Amino acid sequence: MNKADGDFACRIGCRHVHGKGLFSMRKKYVLTLLVAAVGCLYIGWTFYSRWTAKSALIQNLEESSESQKRAVGEAYGDGRVSILNFYAVPPEIRRGESAQLCYGVVNADSVRMEPPVKNIWPSRSRCVEVAPESDTVYTLAAEDAAGNKVTAETAVLVR
Repeated sequence: MNKADGDFACRIGCRHVHGKGLFSMRKKYVLTLLVAAVGCLYIGWTFYSRWTAKSALIQNLEESSESQKRAVGEAYGDGRVSILNFYAVPPEIRRGESAQLCYGVVNADSVRMEPPVKNIWPSRSRCVEVAPESDTVYTLAAEDAAGNKVTAETAVLVR
């Protein structure tokens, strides 16, 4: 075997001449493919796990949003005129003292109180001062543009 034959043999994968050849190239190729496959699996798993986590989060947010909408609808009357609260603080006073009448309404165009109280208007949270001379039952009436009306009562006792 001459030098030309040895060079040819090395080019076709003979290991005994220089320690390099077709066999060691196959190892590198297989190893590279294996590393690439593991990398692709890792990236695929990462994308899949993030997608499932995102889907679960979106579902939870939608469920939470629906329950919040129901709660707001129940609290604020679903577009209907509604009295949220109407109470006196303190509910009992001495003659000559004053109390606060607090009220909250939604979807109302007008409000009024009987007996008449000054400076009231539709509000979700408002208090006005009253100073009755004797036990008094106050009635709050709220009305919307369509003429729907709701009422509530509270009392201030005078001792």
